[in-house]
Amino acid sequence: MITIYYPNDGRGFPLADKPPLPTDNISRYNFDNLPEKYWRKYQYASRFVQFVRSKSPKITYFTTYAKCILMENSPDADFEVWFYDGAKIHKTEDLIQVIEKTGKSYILKDENQIHSLKEEIKIYMDHANEAHRICLALESVISGEEKKSGSAPFFPIIVGRKPGNTSSPKALSTPPCVDLNYAIRDAPSLGRLIMNSATTPTQAPILNPSIVTAEGLGHTTTASETNVSLNNLKDCLPTSAQLLKSVFMKNVGWATQLTSRAVWVQFNDGSQLVVQAGVSSISYTSPSGQTTRYGDNEKLPEYIKQKLQCLSSILLMFSNETPGFH
Repeated sequence: MITIYYPNDGRGFPLADKPPLPTDNISRYNFDNLPEKYWRKYQYASRFVQFVRSKSPKITYFTTYAKCILMENSPDADFEVWFYDGAKIHKTEDLIQVIEKTGKSYILKDENQIHSLKEEIKIYMDHANEAHRICLALESVISGEEKKSGSAPFFPIIVGRKPGNTSSPKALSTPPCVDLNYAIRDAPSLGRLIMNSATTPTQAPILNPSIVTAEGLGHTTTASETNVSLNNLKDCLPTSAQLLKSVFMKNVGWATQLTSRAVWVQFNDGSQLVVQAGVSSISYTSPSGQTTRYGDNEKLPEYIKQKLQCLSSILLMFSNETPGFH
């Protein structure tokens, strides 16, 4: 509902903390029947409201290394990360602004540009992305509880507090893994371990690549929310694939065991990896959605080798779990 009135008989009103009270002579419209003469004024008002929302904290989250703020202008809300050492990362719908602790500032307009950053800055980006993921998860869970309660608004909220001793970010740790050469060499034998560690349920859910759900932190995440490229997902997943198990590994992402004897890993950075048992090949999908297949005799890039290091830990988790989503 849009309400239009002219305070002070149309002569205007001094700026104050609150708008003037409506007069007796008011007009109300829906968005669809708003007269054309008010369109420009409505655009100005809408832009102002969006600007204010982009500067209004919804969730403030203190990590070990930074104060992180998710703003009110959802969807695709602004996200600011103020590192205690002076660096800053500001993520918007269209770009990422990076300010190093030295004061050097630059704009990233494409996710692919992140790969060209210095390793030190990539560590800052990793922490910003992880904090962003946590804030979005908190927003989803708390919004659901807010709707159920029907009481006063739950937002804005503050989670955690600034630590007494601060420092610059360090590389995110990964779970302990067995020898990398073992993981690569024995990838074709992956199916034997999977088939020995679990039995196929009588009715495994059919995997629909357009809606991949995984229950974690009390909320449901869809493919569109986890940077999964749907077209490339169809290409890299085995045909008629069925979900058998799914687990979440901190600082890694979601790992799914399929009844087709394959393991599919969706990493926190948006990339994906599919290793098919009995087939000497690996399918890798970059965060930008480009899928590449590597054969048995092809040399793997170092960044893929690093991701494969977690394969053994994933298999170990599957061998200790019962079928189903976790």
